[in-house]
Amino acid sequence: MTRPRRHVEEQVAMMTRRCLDRKFLLRADDTMNAIANYEVARSAERSGVSVHGVVVMSNHVHIVVTDPKAKRSAFMRDAMAGFARARNADLGRRGYFWDEGPYCDTVLLDHEAMEEKLLYTFLNPVLSELVDRVEEWPGFMIRPADWEQTVKVPRPQDFYSKRQPEFIEFKAKRPPGYDHMTLEELVAYFERRIKEKEDELIAAREREKRRVAGIADILAKLPTFRPATESEAGGIRPRFASKNPEVMRAAIERERAFYAAYTRQRERWVQGKKRVVFPSGTLWLKQNAPVKCQERDPTEAGLAPNMRPACGGAAGVSLAG
Repeated sequence: MTRPRRHVEEQVAMMTRRCLDRKFLLRADDTMNAIANYEVARSAERSGVSVHGVVVMSNHVHIVVTDPKAKRSAFMRDAMAGFARARNADLGRRGYFWDEGPYCDTVLLDHEAMEEKLLYTFLNPVLSELVDRVEEWPGFMIRPADWEQTVKVPRPQDFYSKRQPEFIEFKAKRPPGYDHMTLEELVAYFERRIKEKEDELIAAREREKRRVAGIADILAKLPTFRPATESEAGGIRPRFASKNPEVMRAAIERERAFYAAYTRQRERWVQGKKRVVFPSGTLWLKQNAPVKCQERDPTEAGLAPNMRPACGGAAGVSLAG
């Protein structure tokens, strides 16, 4: 039996997907950017997921969302399938596009973890030493300046049936937990944090006499290119993010309890037992079979209503990895 995912309404999460063999199949160009824009907008519209940040790198994508209806698996299924179909058609290739195994789904357990992962997403091209400034990245991004701005996303001219919507109205949403800030203040805060990190990295490279790869090098790489170095991720797929050990421990214990309860209830359900109630967070069976599930615990970590900054203000965070 495939290990079930536990998705709860209003969880805040970061999703990551990598290309097969780390090839540069997502390399930035006008076609790839149009595909990414359309697929993110269409999948968000279908699933009801609120998108806060996206970066499409040459061989992977990071997306930070709030998941009001526990449907981010559907969002990722539709968006990643759309990326693959359209880009494969564009490149004239067949076969697998994404690496084997499921996408990485990391629940952001507190405000600090959410802010860190948002900044990590926005700064990914800079942290990877490809460009000096986030704004220089030629690939598709959703950044703070995009929050709460309604845009009409056009259907790419090629690789799409005319049965697909010609335009999709899409609005990237501001992240939860910043109700004490106006939109203008929130955008300015994140842009300041981004610039501070950019300046820090630029200064470090100047001291060490190193330079970023630059846009010309990025665009010169063919989609078949793959890095010679091993991935720093090392195959690790973190399920949770928080620097608070107590919060992490509670989340891990909750997850273990979920798997134990799910296994017990599924065995009873398969046996035809009546009054079977699956634990909160049951995903596939809840969506595809008439099963009952427990109500969620509204106090659990990682839910948008519980994203409160420490000491009532926006917390500073580090970008350690």
